[in-house]
Amino acid sequence: MTARAFLIGLGLVVLINIGAPYSMFILKSSQWAISYLPLSVVFLFTGLVFLNATAKSLLKVRGLGTSELGLIFTMSLVGASIPTWGTSTYMIAVVAAPQYFASPENQWQSKVVQHIEEWLVPNDAIALKWFYNGLPAGESIPWGAWIVPFFWWTSLVMAIFFLCQCMVAALRKQWVEYERLPFALMELPQQLIAPPPGSNWPSFVRQKAFWFGFALPFCMVMWNVVTYFTPAFPPIPRDLSDPIRIGREFPAINTNINWAIVGFTYFVNLDVSFSMWFFTVLTMLQQGLFNRFGYTIAGRDVYTLGHPGIGWQSFGALIALVGGMLWMARGHLGAIWRKAVRNDADIDDSDELMSYRMIVFGGGLALLYIAFWMWRAGMNPPTVALFILATLVLYVGITRIIMEGGLLFSRAPLVGQTFVGYALGPHATAQSNIAMGLSYGWHHELKGFFMVAAANSAKVSSHIRGNRRYLSFFILLSALVALVVSMAFALYMGYSFGAYNYGGWIFGTGSQVPYVESLRKIDLKAPDWTRLGHLVSGAGAMGLLTFMRYRFSWWPLHPIGMPVGICSYPMTIIVFSIFVSWLAKWAIMRSGGIGLYQRAQPFFIGLILGYFTAIGLSFCIDMIWFPGQGHPLYGN
Repeated sequence: MTARAFLIGLGLVVLINIGAPYSMFILKSSQWAISYLPLSVVFLFTGLVFLNATAKSLLKVRGLGTSELGLIFTMSLVGASIPTWGTSTYMIAVVAAPQYFASPENQWQSKVVQHIEEWLVPNDAIALKWFYNGLPAGESIPWGAWIVPFFWWTSLVMAIFFLCQCMVAALRKQWVEYERLPFALMELPQQLIAPPPGSNWPSFVRQKAFWFGFALPFCMVMWNVVTYFTPAFPPIPRDLSDPIRIGREFPAINTNINWAIVGFTYFVNLDVSFSMWFFTVLTMLQQGLFNRFGYTIAGRDVYTLGHPGIGWQSFGALIALVGGMLWMARGHLGAIWRKAVRNDADIDDSDELMSYRMIVFGGGLALLYIAFWMWRAGMNPPTVALFILATLVLYVGITRIIMEGGLLFSRAPLVGQTFVGYALGPHATAQSNIAMGLSYGWHHELKGFFMVAAANSAKVSSHIRGNRRYLSFFILLSALVALVVSMAFALYMGYSFGAYNYGGWIFGTGSQVPYVESLRKIDLKAPDWTRLGHLVSGAGAMGLLTFMRYRFSWWPLHPIGMPVGICSYPMTIIVFSIFVSWLAKWAIMRSGGIGLYQRAQPFFIGLILGYFTAIGLSFCIDMIWFPGQGHPLYGN
């Protein structure tokens, strides 16, 4: 871990956290930071690897080594999990909204603002007006109005990140060494980081199959890029056909092909990829039957697309998944406890991301600070306890799904605030509900978040020589730098261009959603037993699937497919790509076995890299020729 690797990694973190909001809001181009392996990370890191290999081969210089590349990738991956949909940008929108959007019509001044502690939000009306409408000529950015809330929100978010890093450190050995999860999203980065001995280039660049795979999506995307300049030029459609419809009341299956998803899913176990598309189709049938028979549930669940009952089933399945996972890891978790509390000499934690004592006591202190912060913000103790529990279940469950299912895009079936609101009912006070509304800033759609990036970094850490504990420091430092840079740049853009003018959903309707939902839940008279019944049914079905999986070797369904498949969005968009990849891998394994599977791997690596390279070049073209009217090919 050298100084130059650290500085390059830090530079990429800063570049990504400036480029992501700039691309999304100003260029209107492909999103840099969305998904669990963002476009910016793949495009920039691949360019760095090839530049490094070229310099070492042609100029005979001592380029970046494997450990240095591993550190750079880890820092950039963690940094890319913070801006736009990750944490920072939406957090600013949610924090700024109450004062600015309060009006006599919505009565937010009495119903919302008076329940918010002053240290949580900026209270300078002029500063907020300038942020949303743009800075008047001759005025300077009023940074002082934001310092106090930024300090406290940063302290909370970093405590959450530290707790997530403790959980990743605790589960690393269980996931990587004991269960040997595939970490499909890290297949390409690992090959870029660690070339074969005696070579400066990744092994796949010498395979013809790689270049065939690379050319397929690259040529298709670049063909469509030509239409940017000549609209009369016929584009290649992104969908193979019209959406597949089972019936009028049933959701449609998109036939869109995402070549990166096809490539990554190839490295997922067949039973997992089969179960993901199988349960997605099964859930679409369930939703269609609900529609046909007119079965509805009163109220709406924000950030849950589709029937609310299905979202709660999925959350119940996620609870069962996390519970079963922790039960499977009970031996390892017990060893962590014995080392931390009794300093058991037979347990070695020297090669872990954190010492077991730091995991237990450091994570415990972070958890206490998070709970205390939320209580001081206005949440009552039952709300704090249930919200933290729901959030940790979602974080650990989604992280496990990404590690095993290799999904580029996934969302939680619901958010913790929804669960708490309907589970507690009238036990959550008005102030507690409004304080929980503020928490939407850091806990919302989970399109991409810190814990998944940290867990993927734990897999990459096997390529980094030296003490892994230094890597935890670099991970948390990258997150802090990303948080500060992205928030500062989002404010700069707001005062420069007017956040209400360019911000779209995030700085408009989206920033008001948390408070609309909080006010609606104040009127709840009792816990919603219908929703909780769906949760119990989902947990029961997941428990049965898990039992069948481990009791009968012939059982074809992997239980992880259930919480993935019954979360309707974005699975309805990407399920066709998962099916195509599963079918291709199944045919390859049936016809040629493991040998043909291994020989075909470069082709699927090529699909991933060709797609990301073409999308990256499209972004560059938007930046030069089409600023403000870009072409969002990725992440929308």
